[in-house]
Amino acid sequence: MESIVLYIITLFFILGAIDYVLGNKFSIGEEFESGIKTMGPLAISMVGILSITPLLSSIIEIVVGPIAKNFNIDPSIFSSSFIAIDMGGYNIASNIANSSEFVIFSGILMASILGCTLSFTLPLALGLVKEKYMDSLTKGFLCGIITVPIGLFIGGLALKIDLRSLFINLFPIILLSVILSIGIIFKPKLCIFIFNFIGKVIVCISVLGLVIQGIYSIIGIKIVENIMPLQDTLCIVGKISIFLGGAYIMLKFIKKIFGKQFNKLERIFGVNSNTLSAFIGSFASAIIVFDNFHKLDEKGRVICSAFSVSGAYVLGGQLGYVASVEKEYMILYIFVKILSGILAIIFALFILRREDKNRKVINTEEASWRNKLI
Repeated sequence: MESIVLYIITLFFILGAIDYVLGNKFSIGEEFESGIKTMGPLAISMVGILSITPLLSSIIEIVVGPIAKNFNIDPSIFSSSFIAIDMGGYNIASNIANSSEFVIFSGILMASILGCTLSFTLPLALGLVKEKYMDSLTKGFLCGIITVPIGLFIGGLALKIDLRSLFINLFPIILLSVILSIGIIFKPKLCIFIFNFIGKVIVCISVLGLVIQGIYSIIGIKIVENIMPLQDTLCIVGKISIFLGGAYIMLKFIKKIFGKQFNKLERIFGVNSNTLSAFIGSFASAIIVFDNFHKLDEKGRVICSAFSVSGAYVLGGQLGYVASVEKEYMILYIFVKILSGILAIIFALFILRREDKNRKVINTEEASWRNKLI
């Protein structure tokens, strides 16, 4: 199955390359170009953190190792909760996880969902979304974060991780989800500040790693002994960019082929066309959602924000990364992310309907009081 997905994306990549040479005659050459052009931004965010993942692994193992051992928790759980899969989450997990199952569970599943949300998606959203839409954003993230443990639990079962071990290792995530949920409800400004801070810290670490790698590459001075070779980091970035060159075209074809079905979905869910376009686009990148957040309707903002916690990037750069390091787990990765995203949407719709019902009750009571006064 994994091979079929890769062959399809390869076909789209070839078609995009041909159209690019023909001058974008069929409007897919530009998608091919957009995918390849992600190499620069990806290099800035990934090369540095990938370069120092061996060092970070050693530090985490020393600091977190004893704590994790006392509570029978795999040490990779901690790093994967805060670092995205393609920003070092997988590399660190592969170095410190106690078993091959937890390399996949933490490094692939958890890092692509919770790690990506806290280190990249949330800071990204806070930078793009206007202040007046923050309530919709936080409400959506709340719904997404609450459902994360469910998706990860199912992913753990698929990996045949022992139930007791799975519960113990998921406990910090459940606790984190509860704390974040309470924080987003009662202290949204504090949560926003903390998430921004976490994002900035990770960016600083990434740039520091890039500087260390740059100094060694340019003048041969090795500031840190334990770093990943530059060619290895650039190989990963290059593979992701090439993968996106095909994935972006595939998404465009999906939108075009299922256009009528999407129109029906707009009517069923009661959202506008911009919301559905942003939702489909989020399968490649959440940037599409938050860059167009002002164009979405209220329900769409909450739904897309909720889905982006788990489902965003599922057919984008993350899939490219998974294909380059653990391609046999591509289907499990896609299944868990989409399942978690769907659960987030269901919970978001429940919350929205509950709010709408409460609003109607309040309006009815207010109208009743006004009639009595008249």
